[in-house]
Amino acid sequence: MSGLATPTPGNAPRKRAGGPQFADRELVPLIGHDRVEWDMTLPGFGLRCLPSGRQTWIVFTRIKGVVRRISLGNRAVVTEHQARGAAQLLVLEAKVRRDPLARKRDALAAPICTAFADLYRRVGVLRWKPGTIKAYDSYWSTHLGPTFGRRFLDQIDEASVFEWFSGLSRKRPGAANRALDILRSMFATAEEWGTVPLHSNPCLAIKRNAGKVYRRYLTDEELARLGRSLDQLQAEYPIQVGAVRMLIYTGCRKQEILKLRWNDITGRLMTLRDSKTGPRVVELGQAARDALALIPRQPGHPCLFPSPSRRRAPITDLLPFWYKVVLPHARITPLRLHDLRHTFASHAAIEKENAAMIGKMLGHSGTDNVQRYMHLADQPALDAAELVSSLLWESLTNGPARPTKATANITAAGCHSAQ
Repeated sequence: MSGLATPTPGNAPRKRAGGPQFADRELVPLIGHDRVEWDMTLPGFGLRCLPSGRQTWIVFTRIKGVVRRISLGNRAVVTEHQARGAAQLLVLEAKVRRDPLARKRDALAAPICTAFADLYRRVGVLRWKPGTIKAYDSYWSTHLGPTFGRRFLDQIDEASVFEWFSGLSRKRPGAANRALDILRSMFATAEEWGTVPLHSNPCLAIKRNAGKVYRRYLTDEELARLGRSLDQLQAEYPIQVGAVRMLIYTGCRKQEILKLRWNDITGRLMTLRDSKTGPRVVELGQAARDALALIPRQPGHPCLFPSPSRRRAPITDLLPFWYKVVLPHARITPLRLHDLRHTFASHAAIEKENAAMIGKMLGHSGTDNVQRYMHLADQPALDAAELVSSLLWESLTNGPARPTKATANITAAGCHSAQ
């Protein structure tokens, strides 16, 4: 750390030019048994190191003749440059006889967490989707409200959030991640509105639990069996089969497909009015247009996939048909309906489509999430590695190379190129 001196044994600071210009009797009661790394150039500025491992930027200044300690934030969140700038302003305020603690107390006159959460929700519902509102209400009433609801916002620090997050993670790691995201967003909004000071979000330094990585996709053989099964089920389940085919051929999400209306289809284009990332237009290939042609249209019904029990409403769920009818009929091991989206993206990666194009087809706002759909693109590298290891095995054993699937694939590809 630039400008910070190696701490001396004990708590007393060194007597040196540029160091803290305060007596030991004034500093020791404010430091306790904690170790402090003092800055070499800015008097009173330093890094407080707690026995727990937590490190906090602090500055000491004299206010009305009394030395006071002011915390500038956790080192994991606030950089040294940011802390030094804040310390310089506080020292300057004290020199011109302003009380920086009074301003800080005014800024920290934070509301009860429940009151702010209600305001945060009232503003949020103006742009949130119904699913987001439902999730917020559920996580607040179940996990966040009981723990933080009665505290003032400025009483919720990193230690209390970490303790809550660790306890919930042992039982429900996925729910802990989602609740942490909500709390982090709530504090970010509080900073934006000036309800709490900047750089005071207690959630920023807490890492989310590692999520489960799904790498399931349909192989070519499974796709062939699925195609035959859908053809055989077409007469009995034309609506459900049409929905599954559209999921396969477009890579869209389940609800994006099920909510489609006939007036959303215009030639080669399909308009998604309310996708996860907002309205967007999907280009339809010939296979998707052929699948649309097989869907029977009910007179006077606006939905592509109408509900059999609700008038002018789409079917609400495709999962019973998928798990109880399609998978057993096609003899496919348990496979999520969402894995059809993985299959679409993976085959796009095999065809050398770049991440930006795949993200556009999937409706992602960026390319970060696309990488988890592109695992099939690694297969050529895996085949090459298998071939090389087989050749090395031949050299080590003085025998013929072991036949492998990769050897066959690469040999066939070479013969095809030679032709």
